[in-house]
Amino acid sequence: MVNNKNLIVLFCTFILTACTEMRFADSPHPYAPQLPDHQNINIAFVLGGGGAKGIAHVGVMEELIKQGIKPDLIIGCSAGAIVGALYADSQDIEKVKQLLLPQMREDLVNISLNFLPFGISDGYGLQSFLKSNLKSRYFEQLKIPFVAVATNLQFGDMTALGKGELIPAIRASAAFPGIFTPVAIEGQFFVDGGVANNVPAEVARRMGAKFIVVIELDAGLPETAPSNALGILRRCLQISLRHQSRLALVGADYVIKIALPEVGTFDNGFNEVVYQRGREVGRHEAAKIWALLQEKLVHNKPKKPQVALYSAPVPHP
Repeated sequence: MVNNKNLIVLFCTFILTACTEMRFADSPHPYAPQLPDHQNINIAFVLGGGGAKGIAHVGVMEELIKQGIKPDLIIGCSAGAIVGALYADSQDIEKVKQLLLPQMREDLVNISLNFLPFGISDGYGLQSFLKSNLKSRYFEQLKIPFVAVATNLQFGDMTALGKGELIPAIRASAAFPGIFTPVAIEGQFFVDGGVANNVPAEVARRMGAKFIVVIELDAGLPETAPSNALGILRRCLQISLRHQSRLALVGADYVIKIALPEVGTFDNGFNEVVYQRGREVGRHEAAKIWALLQEKLVHNKPKKPQVALYSAPVPHP
């Protein structure tokens, strides 16, 4: 647990290292989006960011896949990029579950003051996990097309990464600001995709997906009022993210929004209950998604996009 003494030391270290400078590239143009080769994409899954809440994606996908709703394309942001890459690498959701359920925060986030002032982790823990559990080293080796979305820190663009080296792209997509140091790709720096677009359905549309299922891990707004300036800032960012997500979801065929306000981005101990919540939601929504899928793909009768919202509290582990 971080106590007041640790916070003071951390703050002082930030101040003492504030003279360290990050240099942007001289290039006048942002790194161009890299989309994988694709054709005949019927079903796309768009997996939003959410940190520790990301294990819910596994539960939802498990139930949808059981009902024959299998993705031909996955677009992932942050935690969704980790889940999406693991599935695209193996096409085995049971394997993905076995890999992610036991993971603890400290397994993926190696913390050290050596990486200040740009973060408290250089991503080595996440990189080691990915190297150990991904057979593919390049996007082109994956079994189905996959795109990780990151945010260009210099130009502010949402950048789709779907070609070339796989692990740096996943790390960039999951580089939560202030925690992970930015990731350099081709001389430009990238941070968490959720900064620009936490549910990048537009990438699936750009790639011609015929039916887009979005799983959004909506943090929800806590019922308690903020008690300090940082609390107000955090709530304002949550509100901004919710409005951003509404705009980003235009064009999706089915949106599953799972509100998990009790689960923090880097909380430990919630994996099993969050995974089970995902399974519960997936079981409940599979038949509806299947019916809409048939209407659109088989009978060519597009319908108004549907949104399913789940906001029941997750019990504390």
